Amino acid sequence: MDVPVQWREYRCEEYFSDGWSERGHFHEPSQNLVIVTAEHVYEEREFGFLAIGRSGSDGIDFGYRRGIGGLWAFYPIERNFKFMAQSVAELAEAWCEGKLCV
Repeated sequence: MDVPVQWREYRCEEYFSDGWSERGHFHEPSQNLVIVTAEHVYEEREFGFLAIGRSGSDGIDFGYRRGIGGLWAFYPIERNFKFMAQSVAELAEAWCEGKLCV
């Protein structure tokens, strides 16, 4: 799947080209869709954030920042970001193994 035109400002090629956008990633123990499928992606244009995943905690989502590499956690209440991983694969694996937290 190609990156939709409206999201080409984000460095999200891996999400679309490696199949994450079609299959997502469900973490069975937490019953959480850590990486969502393309129909659940949304953009917080004001903050330059493209959400592609959910932490399952306090509305904190995972995604890309406009023009910046890597995957980030977005804290909507504080309106700030925390770097999480270089790739979707790294984020999904580390999150599900409990190596990352928000």
